[in-house]
Amino acid sequence: MVEATAQRIRPAGDPLRRALELVGDQWTLLILQSLFLRFRRYEELRLRLGISPTALSGRLRDMVEAGMLTRVPYRDARRTRHEYRLTERGLELWPLLISIWAWEREWVEGRREVLPTLIHLDCELATSAPLGCAACGRRVDARDVRAERLDSTGVAAATASKRFRRKDADSLAGDPLMFFPDTMELLGDRWSTGLLVSALLGCHHFSEFERELGIGPSVLSARLSKLVEVGVLRTGTAATRTDARAYRLTAKGLAFFPALAFIAEWSRGFEVAGQEPDITLHHVECGERLRPMLLCDHCGRPLTRKSVQFGGVPSPKR
Repeated sequence: MVEATAQRIRPAGDPLRRALELVGDQWTLLILQSLFLRFRRYEELRLRLGISPTALSGRLRDMVEAGMLTRVPYRDARRTRHEYRLTERGLELWPLLISIWAWEREWVEGRREVLPTLIHLDCELATSAPLGCAACGRRVDARDVRAERLDSTGVAAATASKRFRRKDADSLAGDPLMFFPDTMELLGDRWSTGLLVSALLGCHHFSEFERELGIGPSVLSARLSKLVEVGVLRTGTAATRTDARAYRLTAKGLAFFPALAFIAEWSRGFEVAGQEPDITLHHVECGERLRPMLLCDHCGRPLTRKSVQFGGVPSPKR
């Protein structure tokens, strides 16, 4: 479990919240995935995703403003148009997409059969892409990490200005490459994300989650029940009161840590000069700040964008 310590004063700005608002949106993740698959033009993206023009234009605008994309002109038969290319900031998110793929394939029922395998080209073997520490090269999980916090004011929940609707999910459910059902229960809802982070930081009781997030009791109860339902949290009797529940992360919940580690690392790009991150992760074994990377679980080498490829991609059903 992540061990947390608190210190210092929180500066202005909230890079982690901004990162979660961007990548905690399923349309943004699907657009990002499509761009990595070289769908770069507006109409290509709209047709592939079945997304409304309003939603697509809004997400693309947000991604350009965040420095994830750049608009590049091209000429068709009639006029000059623009396509969208990933910037270095956008390319930095490929490990997040791989972590989501790995978690869904391992922990969500029925996903292993429909999701492709990931091949490490250096050793030519399928890999599950486990998390590693760039400082020492060893594998890492949530139990190997200590989180240092700026202060004890609580986890900031991302705003929920744009939501992925149920009918949007239903329209994508036939294509396993564009449907992340359990992931979006965690990243697609601001309170669920906050609860997961709080649980990783050591919260176990209803009152602790209330204080950490500033969340209302009815909303908290509903979100906790949902996370128990999807198998991310489990309940037990609290040590202090026999009539109270304690909520603890399951193996499935702990296994989502790599995705959150990559989001936390990526959020550092939103920091202003002199600003320190809200949460800094340290690898306990080597004592260094955790700079997350992906490893091959066969040869142990770091994975890069150009050293992996997906194999056995299933054909969409729709």
